[in-house]
Amino acid sequence: MIVLLLFFLLFSSTANASEHFSDHESYCLQEGEQACLALLKRQSDSVPLYSKAWFKLISYKLDYYYDKREFRKLEQTITPLFAIESMPDVFELQLNYYYSKALAYFGKREQAKHYAKLAISKLEKIYHVFEDPMRMVEIANLEYVFGDRQKAYQLLLLAENKFGKRGDPVFHLELHTNKGHIFFTWQNYERAAKFYKLALDWIKNTEHDAKKVVAYSNVARTYQLMKKHELALEHFKRTEELLLAQNNPRFLAVILIRTAEVYEQLNELDKLTQLMPRINFSDLSQGYHETYKRLAKLTASKTKSS
Repeated sequence: MIVLLLFFLLFSSTANASEHFSDHESYCLQEGEQACLALLKRQSDSVPLYSKAWFKLISYKLDYYYDKREFRKLEQTITPLFAIESMPDVFELQLNYYYSKALAYFGKREQAKHYAKLAISKLEKIYHVFEDPMRMVEIANLEYVFGDRQKAYQLLLLAENKFGKRGDPVFHLELHTNKGHIFFTWQNYERAAKFYKLALDWIKNTEHDAKKVVAYSNVARTYQLMKKHELALEHFKRTEELLLAQNNPRFLAVILIRTAEVYEQLNELDKLTQLMPRINFSDLSQGYHETYKRLAKLTASKTKSS
C-alpha cells in the first residue's frame, strides 16, 4: 500500500489552541473533491503572504497533492517554499515530511532519509512541548519508514495506552494503520489484517472518503496476499467505487491491476480479459509496468485461443 500518513500539525503556541493544520478534506468538505484545489488557490491568493492563514492554506494544498499521489506536483510546490526565511516550525516540519515522501517515491532514498531525519528531529521537539496523540503517531510513522520499526511499534503502543480511549476516528485510523504497516513489513499478514480492519472500522462511517480509500485498499491488499480472494475482491471493489467518485486515476489504476492479479490467481481469465481494457497504462508507476505487460500478454493469449 501506499504509505499514507494523514498529517495533522499544531499551529498555535499553546496546547489548548491546537488545530488540524493540514487536513484539506475537512476544509473542503462543503465544496466537493473536484473544487478543492481551486478553492485553496482562491483562498491563499486572498490572504496576506506568509500570514498564519496563508501557511495553513498552503499546508492544505500540500495535503491535497499527497492524498492524490501527485508526487511531482508535491515536489514542485515544496521546492520554492524552502527558500522562505521565516516560517512556523510545524510548517517546516511538514515540508520536510512531504518532501521525504516525494523523494522516496522517485527512488531517491538517501535524499529522502535526510529530510525524514529533519522531520523526526522537529517532531520530537514538538512532542516534548505538546503532548498530543498525533505527534506520537507521526514520529512512529517516520521511524517505521526510515528508522527502527521496533521503536515505531513501541511508540504506537504508548500512544494507544495514553490516548486509546478517545473517540477520534482519524487518530484510531492512523494508529491502527501504522501498526498494520509494521506487521505487513514483517510479513505477519494475519496481524496486519487485524489492525487494518480496525482502522477501517473506525473511519468507514465518516465523511473522510480519501481516508476510507486508504483503509479499504490496505485491507484488500493484505487479504490478497493471504489468498483470501473473495474478501480481497470485495474490498478492492469498494475502493474502486470510492476512487471513481473522487476521480483519482493513478490510485484507481493500482487498484484495478491488483484486482486483475486476483482474477489471475483465481484463473478467472474471462473476468481478467474484461478488466484489462479499463487499466490505463500511463497512470501506472514504473513498478507496475511488468505486471501489466504480463497480464496483457495472458489476456491476449486467451483472446487468440477463443
